[in-house]
Amino acid sequence: MTALDERPLARIAKPLCDFWEWHEFTGDDGWAHLYRHSEIANPRLVLLLPWCLINDRFPLEHDRPGISRRRVIPKPGRACPVCASQNEHR
Repeated sequence: MTALDERPLARIAKPLCDFWEWHEFTGDDGWAHLYRHSEIANPRLVLLLPWCLINDRFPLEHDRPGISRRRVIPKPGRACPVCASQNEHR
């Protein structure tokens, strides 16, 4: 015999949409790069992958201490050219 659970189904919380944010990387290049909001918000992640390194075979991720905490507005000449071209395919 099987028991039936007649409680109403609990609502499953929808995950928040993940989006990309501009943050300055003070490491090698000093450019602003696009980083996932979910990675920036997770303090346990030490290395973060910017947009420009997603398709690299062996990406060198950026270390969290080298990334600014606040979002920035990229300025011409101070933004990563690969991250800046992320909307070209749309």
